[in-house]
Amino acid sequence: MSPALLAYGISGAAALASFGATLLLARTAGAAIVGNYALAVSTANMLATLAVLGLDRVLLREIAGDLQEGLTGLARGKLAAIVRLVGLVSLALAAAYLLATLFGPVAKTLGADQASMLAAAIGVLVWPLLRLAFSGLRGAGRAISGQFFEALPTFLFTLAVFLFWWTGQAVTSGQITTIFLLTQVAATAVGGLLLWRIARSWGARADVRHLNFLVIGLPLLALSFLQIFSEWVLLARISATSTAAEVGAFRVAYQVMTIAMVVGATAASYVSPKIAADFRAGRLDLMWQRHRRATVLMLCLAGPFLLLSLLVPEALMRVAFGPEFVIAATALSIMAIGQIVSIATGPIGALMIMAGLEKEQLFVTVAGLLLLLVLSFTLVPRFGLTGAAIAYSAPIILRTLVFHVMARRMLPDRPPG
Repeated sequence: MSPALLAYGISGAAALASFGATLLLARTAGAAIVGNYALAVSTANMLATLAVLGLDRVLLREIAGDLQEGLTGLARGKLAAIVRLVGLVSLALAAAYLLATLFGPVAKTLGADQASMLAAAIGVLVWPLLRLAFSGLRGAGRAISGQFFEALPTFLFTLAVFLFWWTGQAVTSGQITTIFLLTQVAATAVGGLLLWRIARSWGARADVRHLNFLVIGLPLLALSFLQIFSEWVLLARISATSTAAEVGAFRVAYQVMTIAMVVGATAASYVSPKIAADFRAGRLDLMWQRHRRATVLMLCLAGPFLLLSLLVPEALMRVAFGPEFVIAATALSIMAIGQIVSIATGPIGALMIMAGLEKEQLFVTVAGLLLLLVLSFTLVPRFGLTGAAIAYSAPIILRTLVFHVMARRMLPDRPPG
C-alpha cells in the first residue's frame, strides 16, 4: 500500500473515531457536559501550543533538511536541545496554570466546570512533548509512525467513551476530560520512546548551543498560538454570553468540521518533510507538484462531507446527535463555507512554513485574529451561535486566500534554470 494512502487511512480512521466519540458523548452525557469538556480541552490545547514555542514545526523542518544533507549529528543535537527546552517550559506553565486554577477565578470567570479545568493541567504538561514526538518522527522519514501516534489518543479516547456508552455508566465533564488527556500521556510515552531509539542511530550529537531556538520558533509560535487562541476565544465568548448547552452544541458543530481539518492537517504533515527537502534542493516546481496532488486528494476526501454540512446541516445534527444540537445547524453550514475555501487551496500554510515564510504568514494571521475578535465581540452577543460561526469562517477565508496569493508570488512554480 502507498505510504500516502496509509497515512490518509490512519487520519480518516481517527477523524471517524473522533466523530463517533463526540456522537456517543453527546447522546449519553448531553450538551452541557460536552461544553465543559470542550472548553477545558481547548484551554489545555491553547496553553500547550504556547509551551511548545513553535518548535514542533521547526523540529520537523530542521530534521528533514539535515537528514537530507546527511547531517545526522546536527539533527540529533537539535532534537535533544528542543526537547529539553520545551520540557522545562511545559513544566513551568503547567504548574502556573494549576495554581491559577486552584486559587484563582479561572473556572468561574469562564463559566466552566472546576474539575474539568483542573484536569487541563495534564494536557499543558504532556501535549507539547507529544507534538515534538510526532513531528520528530515525520522529520526522520517515519511519516506513518508520526501519523499513528498523533491519532492514537483519539482511538483510545473513543474506546473509553464507547465503554461508558455500552455500560450505561454516567460520566462527568471532569472525568471525561481527564480520560482524554491521559490518552495523550500514553501516546507521548510510546512515541517518545520510538523517536529516542531512532535518534540513537544518528551518531554523536553536534553542539547546537549557538542556535537560539526561542528566536527561531517565535514566528511559528505566534502562528500556532493565534490559530488555537481563535478557537478558544469563540468558546469562551459563547460560554460567557450563553449556556453550557449552547457551548456544547457549537463544539459539536466544530467537531463535525474537524473531519475536514484532519484531512488538511494530514496532507500538511505528510508532504511537509518532502516540501522542505524540495525547497533545500531549489526544486520549487516539485514542491508545487506535491501541493497540487495533496489538494486534489483533500478535495476528494473532505469535499462530499463539507457539501453535506453546507446543504443539509439540520438533518445532520438531528440524526447524528439529537434534537438538542439542532440549534447549531445554521452555524454548521456557515462554518462549512470557511472549510471549503481552506480545502480548495490545499496545504498552503505548510508549504509557506517549509519554505521559511513564517514571518509573512504571521502578519496575515494577526490580521485574521483581529477580525475574529471584532466579530466575536460584536456578533456573538447579538446573534449567538450564528455570529460565532461567522467569526469562525471569516478569518479562515481571509488567511487562506491571502496565503495563496503570497505563495504564488514569492515562490514561482518553475524548474531551476
